[in-house]
Amino acid sequence: MFNKKIDSITPYTPGQSIESIKQQFGLENIIKLASNENPLGPAYDFRQCNTVVEHYPDYNSHPLINSLAQKFNVNTTQIILGNGSDELLQIVGLACIEPGNEILSSDCTFSEYEFVAHITGARFIKAPIENHTYSIKNMINAITPKTKIIFIANPNNPTGTYLNESEILELLEAAPKTTLVVLDEAYAEYVTASDYPNSLKLIKKYPNLMITRTFSKIYGLANLRVGYGIAHQELISQIQKVRQPFNVNGIALECAYQALKNNDFVQKSIELNETGKNYLLSELSKIDCTIPTSQGNFLYIDFKSIDGVKLCQELIQQGVIVRSMKSFGQNSAIRVTIGTQSQNEIFIKELHECLKKL
Repeated sequence: MFNKKIDSITPYTPGQSIESIKQQFGLENIIKLASNENPLGPAYDFRQCNTVVEHYPDYNSHPLINSLAQKFNVNTTQIILGNGSDELLQIVGLACIEPGNEILSSDCTFSEYEFVAHITGARFIKAPIENHTYSIKNMINAITPKTKIIFIANPNNPTGTYLNESEILELLEAAPKTTLVVLDEAYAEYVTASDYPNSLKLIKKYPNLMITRTFSKIYGLANLRVGYGIAHQELISQIQKVRQPFNVNGIALECAYQALKNNDFVQKSIELNETGKNYLLSELSKIDCTIPTSQGNFLYIDFKSIDGVKLCQELIQQGVIVRSMKSFGQNSAIRVTIGTQSQNEIFIKELHECLKKL
């Protein structure tokens, strides 16, 4: 009955919810620092929407696309919307992959890239990561005539590291013109590094380049699922052919449109993230662990000799939800979302107690 290629797919396991932990352990006060959500909440309250829910959403004429085009100085025909940027990655796979093709990415990166390979029947190639960062040298060495898509998370999830503009340029020059390079910039708004790529300018030169971003992180609209992609008009027009006609619901469209105007919220989120990151790094420097420099709203923490799964279980029982890195092949590491100051302090306090137990 089923397609044989799904036999190799391991269903995605999301971070545990606050509700599930309450039910499991009978706890009342719980903080969730597992899914890189915005601790300030949403940039726009969906309850203010006047969307008519009995009608299908008007994807093409909604002002969100015009607003994005103006913000990034591109044409509306260069933009595609998705039910989260995850869906856009799948749409790209459906539009591009043919039998015998390969999808190239790195190990220890976002699992969606391998998932796209599985569902489209492509062979997935993992270039070895170096120092918790994508290795451009390893990526280029892994390119073959069968490479149809290259996925790069920049900054990388889960390590928070990034590739600078010269590294991205090196890859773009090495990639065949028939290979689509997708820069997944879900955390771009949090980046403070001065040499982070200006991918919008690069799109003008490289017609095989596409960037994806999301309203789930800095704008706090994770539950509504809105992502967007930007590329050359010709590329977008081809990808649009396999997009479901009503893939982004009307409430999500309106909330994203209103959130895009809230620059004060974005700035406040960036400032909170930097303050929280500095606090956590200062406190974690007192503990035997390794933390790559993160450009996201999370930290990847490797405790070396500590079992990361057990540590997460201990923290959950204390009402702190963080993410084990076992699914990324890193058994001694966890990923922690940078929260509010009070949430960060609770995490540090409970972390010390749990490490004593282990």
